[in-house]
Amino acid sequence: MEYAINVKLGIAPIAWSNDDLPELGGETPLTTFLRDAKEIGFDGVELGNKFPKDKKALKKILNDYELELVGGWFSGNLLTNSLAEEKRVLLQEIERRVYCNSHNIVYAECSNTIQGKPLGLSHKPILKEDEIKQYAEKYSLLHEFAKNKGVILAYHHHIGTIFQTAKEVDLFLQYGSKDIGITFDTGHYYFAGEEPFRELKKHRDRIYHIHLKDVRDAVKKEMIKQDKSFLEAVLAGVYTVPGDGVINFTEIINFLKATQYEGWIVIEAEQDPKRADPYTYSKMAFNTISDLLKK
Repeated sequence: MEYAINVKLGIAPIAWSNDDLPELGGETPLTTFLRDAKEIGFDGVELGNKFPKDKKALKKILNDYELELVGGWFSGNLLTNSLAEEKRVLLQEIERRVYCNSHNIVYAECSNTIQGKPLGLSHKPILKEDEIKQYAEKYSLLHEFAKNKGVILAYHHHIGTIFQTAKEVDLFLQYGSKDIGITFDTGHYYFAGEEPFRELKKHRDRIYHIHLKDVRDAVKKEMIKQDKSFLEAVLAGVYTVPGDGVINFTEIINFLKATQYEGWIVIEAEQDPKRADPYTYSKMAFNTISDLLKK
């Protein structure tokens, strides 16, 4: 499909089956997701746990459905691992993805995250400013290592992790090398109490990858009020697809067009597939974003 800028639309499998909540779509085969993604019109897909770990098998199944590999999540442990150990673990994933012609990794620190734990949102880990500086400097070396291997790390700010708020992301980018950048996620910024469009404008030159999701504001407020866990918020329906929540995607897409963003834009909105049919909602998202990109 022709768009006003040089972008491709991708989709994450998380609406079909959730790696953090196996009860959500655990019975849904990978082939259902791939078939739906292709039929809706997406150019590529992000990885999930149901994809083959073997690089040749992974490439074959993607080719079978004529879909590109966008990239996908990598659970980092740079806070607890030595740089050498993190490089060793990351290299295995780099080789797998480069073999499939993917050059992007969505990296997030998970050694102390609460995103998969039965802990309230208020229990997120917090680093002091000097700790953020140390982490950013160490991460910068990991980013340089990955870049030399043909892959760009795009750090994912995420609810329940050390980089959740705008201030935390700002400090991370301030203290890291000028070469590091982020996966800009509309839903995680909004859930964190931030204004996604403001953060997009602030960090436009440091955005290497984009995740679009919407938020049901009433659910968000209730989850924060009750100090529910992140996964409880997901089950309650805090997230939905663009066009079904409160975020203004028109101004976001218009700004990306005005600044000639190039790369992947990925729909990544986790919901209960029994309450929100993945095909129906992902089609809604595809139509919403592709229409904005064409204008």
